[in-house]
Amino acid sequence: MKETPRDFERLQALLDRSVEGAGDFLRASFGMPEHSLSAVQLARLLQGTQTVALATVTRGGEPRVAPTGALFYRGRFHVPTVATAARTRHLLERPAVSLTLYGENDLAIIAHGRAEVLGRDHPEFPPLEDAFREPGGGSVLDWGEGVYLRVEAEKTFTFARYPERFGG
Repeated sequence: MKETPRDFERLQALLDRSVEGAGDFLRASFGMPEHSLSAVQLARLLQGTQTVALATVTRGGEPRVAPTGALFYRGRFHVPTVATAARTRHLLERPAVSLTLYGENDLAIIAHGRAEVLGRDHPEFPPLEDAFREPGGGSVLDWGEGVYLRVEAEKTFTFARYPERFGG
C-alpha cells in the first residue's frame, strides 16, 4: 500500500460522508454501514491494477462507459491512458466522471466525482509510473503521449457482502 496516514484520514472522511449522504434505497440495498468497507480495507483490496468501468460524458451530453485498468494509489483511482483517447478528451472538457468496480453480487465500489489529467510533467507522474510497472505493466509512455486520469471522488460507496474478509 502506498497510502500515507493523511491519505487514509482523507479517504475515511470521504467514505463516512458518502454513507451519511446516501439515499434511503442505496443505504438499504448496500446494507450501509454494516457492509461498507473502511479506508484501510479498501486500500488492501485494491492492490495492483483493477478492471473498472469508467463513465464520461460527450460534448452532446451522451454517457460513455468502457472497461479499463485502474490503479488505486494514495487513496485515489488513477487510469493509465493516452492524451489522444476519447475519454481523455471528454474529461478535459467535462471533468465529471463515474467509476465502478464490482465482483458479482459480493462486492461493489462506486465513485462519482471529477477527473484530472496528469501528464509526464506532473509531480505524481513518476511514482504512478513506478506503481503501474510493479505488477508487470509497462509504461504509459510506451503507448504514445501517456497520461494518468486521477479521479477526485466527491462520493464513494462501497459494499462487501463479507466485509470481515478484508481485515479491520
